[in-house]
Amino acid sequence: MTRPPAHLVHSGLARITVEAADEQTALAVAHRLVACHNLTGASEPFRVPGQEGISVRMYGDAVPLPAPGTTAG
Repeated sequence: MTRPPAHLVHSGLARITVEAADEQTALAVAHRLVACHNLTGASEPFRVPGQEGISVRMYGDAVPLPAPGTTAG
C-alpha cells in the first residue's frame, strides 16, 4: 500500500482542481473560489497530456475563514 499525498494525510485538507477550456476561465473561477473559501492561491495553469483544456490546482482546509470584520481566535 502506498502513502497518500501529503495534502491528503490530515483530515480536513483537500486538493481542488479547476479544469476549463482556456486559461482565463480556469484562473477566473479559481480566484472566485479563493476569495470566499479557505484555499491557497491557484497554481500556474497546466495541461494534462491526453486531455483537452487547462487546469489549475488549489489546496484547501475545511476550517472556514472568519467572517469579514472579525478576527480568528
